[in-house]
Amino acid sequence: MKTILALSILFCVIALPVLGELTEADLNQIRLIVKEEIKKEITSAEKHINEHTDVKIDSLKTPFAWLIGILVALIALIGIPLVVVTIIVGWRSVKDNSQEKINRELREEIEALKQQRVVNR
Repeated sequence: MKTILALSILFCVIALPVLGELTEADLNQIRLIVKEEIKKEITSAEKHINEHTDVKIDSLKTPFAWLIGILVALIALIGIPLVVVTIIVGWRSVKDNSQEKINRELREEIEALKQQRVVNR
């Protein structure tokens, strides 16, 4: 009987803190602590991610720079002759058009002279 009484008293003493309630101030303090810990974790994770991405980007900068330089050189090697040829062809076509205009005028003049000659005979 003594053991049952002793155990009952022991369990009641252990269970007493369970009856204690958290106040609103306690809950706010817990929330504040949790928010601070979350902010610390987020900032450390962001810092780690930024460092990792910076390292990866830096490792890719050199090959991309070379690739872009080679592409620009190829475009220049292909594009410059095409532009020169286009300019020459355009200049010749303008020259041909003026020459054709002169030829047309001369043909018309020859036809007019032929008609005059036919009429004069």
